[in-house]
Amino acid sequence: MRPVVAVAAALVVTALVSAGVTLAVMRTQPRTNPQEVNLRNGVTLTQDSAIVQAAAKGRPAVVSVITQRKPSVVGGSGYLATTDGYIITNVNVVANANGMTVLIPGDSKPHDGRLVDYDCQTGVAVIKVDQVNGLPTLSFADPTVLAQGQVIVAVGGPVEGGSVTPGYVSSLHRVTEAKDPVNLGQTIRFSDTIQTNVAIDDGTSGGPLLNVQSQVVGIAMASPATLAGFGLNVADVQDDIQQILTTGKVVVSSMGATTTDVTADGAVLNGLPEGSQVVTVSQGGAAASAGLRPGDVITQLDDVRIDAAHPISLLLRSRFHPNQRVTVTYSRGASSTQAELTPTAQHPSC
Repeated sequence: MRPVVAVAAALVVTALVSAGVTLAVMRTQPRTNPQEVNLRNGVTLTQDSAIVQAAAKGRPAVVSVITQRKPSVVGGSGYLATTDGYIITNVNVVANANGMTVLIPGDSKPHDGRLVDYDCQTGVAVIKVDQVNGLPTLSFADPTVLAQGQVIVAVGGPVEGGSVTPGYVSSLHRVTEAKDPVNLGQTIRFSDTIQTNVAIDDGTSGGPLLNVQSQVVGIAMASPATLAGFGLNVADVQDDIQQILTTGKVVVSSMGATTTDVTADGAVLNGLPEGSQVVTVSQGGAAASAGLRPGDVITQLDDVRIDAAHPISLLLRSRFHPNQRVTVTYSRGASSTQAELTPTAQHPSC
């Protein structure tokens, strides 16, 4: 944790109110040699100047999120998605908060924040500050052009002057663990994450990972093991965020089963196909009705193979919707079987 929280605590604690914010169910270094970055025809920037410009454009829209979790005061970050105060962050920043205060760059007044909704499976959360307008915002980058080795910048909120940390994308489509904010000492797993060499501490967590055009490629998460963190891929959270901004809540497709990713490496080690292994099946749910059992490995939904770039959690948000009939291909032992099921609508469970 950065000493930032102690510095801001006196200001923040007086501003915190009992907002009823809780998720009780929730259990670098930069390159030393400047590189040239071609942004478009006729425009060339050095890596250093691109980073400076990206940070300068991004910082006005990056906020600090200070939460009270008795007896502690904890700091994190987020960024403005709308001019009237909707803020994107991650679930670890807001989980189990008894009160929430948002500090906006250029605004000396602390603002009360409230949780709108969250998806603990993708890790995204949306909060809101009221009675504001005309605020600067950040937009999503095109997730299909994100590449390994790409320069990115993590930007933290304005407490203690904020933070800017450059780095690059180490790898894509990783299954990564983060600290469980409820069950101390335990971790939670996220699929299809962006791994980076950027140092992300608790104060930067929840803030944006920007490309050199100041577009959001990911949402920063602190790693439980080292200061090197990772990012929630915008490809996985866009649908959640759009739902929350439009309707105020997240509804996703549910097969009535919990699953865990079987990565390519894990498949080799355990003699399983790559895909998503069923852990539990809800009695009377869609998966149970289709004949799926714990231990089965789902390898395909309709014509889409499940892999690191297409985890089942993402497919059930972006491709397959509630009440849409789906053909599930799964492996049980040495045999492969198909079954049809119809996902139901459900708020993501933790």
